[in-house]
Amino acid sequence: MKVLILSCSMGQGHNTAAEALREALAACGADCTMLDHISLKSERAALKTANAYIRSAVFAPHLFGAAYRIANAISSRNGRSPVYWAQAKYAGLLGEHIRQGEYDAVVTSHLYPAETLTYLRRRGMLKIPFFAVMTDYTCSPFWEETRPDVYFTPSERISEIFLKKGVPREQLLPYGIPVRRTARAQQGKITARERLGIAPGTRLITVMGGSMGGGRMAAVVRELLKHAPEGVSVAALCGSNESLKRHLQKHFSQDGRLRVIGYTDQVALWMEACDVLMTKPGGLTCTEAAVKQVPLVLTAPIPGCETCNAAYFEQLGLASRAFAPDAAVNAALALLDNEAAQQTMRNMQSLRVNARAADDIAREILRAGKDGAYGSRRSP
Repeated sequence: MKVLILSCSMGQGHNTAAEALREALAACGADCTMLDHISLKSERAALKTANAYIRSAVFAPHLFGAAYRIANAISSRNGRSPVYWAQAKYAGLLGEHIRQGEYDAVVTSHLYPAETLTYLRRRGMLKIPFFAVMTDYTCSPFWEETRPDVYFTPSERISEIFLKKGVPREQLLPYGIPVRRTARAQQGKITARERLGIAPGTRLITVMGGSMGGGRMAAVVRELLKHAPEGVSVAALCGSNESLKRHLQKHFSQDGRLRVIGYTDQVALWMEACDVLMTKPGGLTCTEAAVKQVPLVLTAPIPGCETCNAAYFEQLGLASRAFAPDAAVNAALALLDNEAAQQTMRNMQSLRVNARAADDIAREILRAGKDGAYGSRRSP
């Protein structure tokens, strides 16, 4: 079976979910291709779109949050939003790519290509099954106006939100958010610490800001170094945010308790090695932490879907949340000293988050392709 996996580089989580699906599908023998659909126009256009998102999310979060609230207010099941029309301009390129590639199914982890595929489907130009994978613990604006055969949601609780927005129940499969095999693999804390060079007996708090290094990390690190007791070390993972990395090195380089790490492919190890993880609540980051069963404190989100992620995780006992840096540090230090609370959180993470979501989604996609269960329909 030949599967096209579409994402969009607006935050690494969507690409991470797409990669998790590629791994799972390939393990089942599928021939998979990953693509940012905007790159069909040009790589420059794809990069420009991604950079515009990153600038607005990281450097103007309040404006980003306001835009999200407006989008939520105007989003509707039968609407045609500005996002829909903006993505429709890629329909010709994407439709031709699908036709020439002779794909059997297409799956997307981002709204933008889902809107392009919806445009194609409404015009009878998409005859193969079309699947959408959610990467946040909510129904973000405009998802309900898309027309995939199936929405893979994080849980039944989130499927209920889609139902209230008019999505038919038969199109909702609450399989979870797919994570990569590196997130599922358990090295063990001792092995992880040895590989990262962490001294035995050290208590470690890992601080993350997602792939873009957001979430008021500098203030969180400052408060941690101010209040953490003796024997506690801090690892600050800055992602691609080089200015944050330089800031932390400049202001805190003399404090031997702190390790500043730039972009790294060892995030899973840092999660597993730590006693408490502090991170902004990206959907993939939260899911990977829960799969690792790491005691978790969620810090300042990018307003919008990340706010929903934080609320979901706190309500189900999967994490604590505290958005002000001093409150977040207090919560992390309290959790660090409370083994019972840590174990309760781990138990809830194991109960509520499907670590094998990628495999379950892959099997459904392959079953649909084999049985001809979806596709070849025109949606209103």
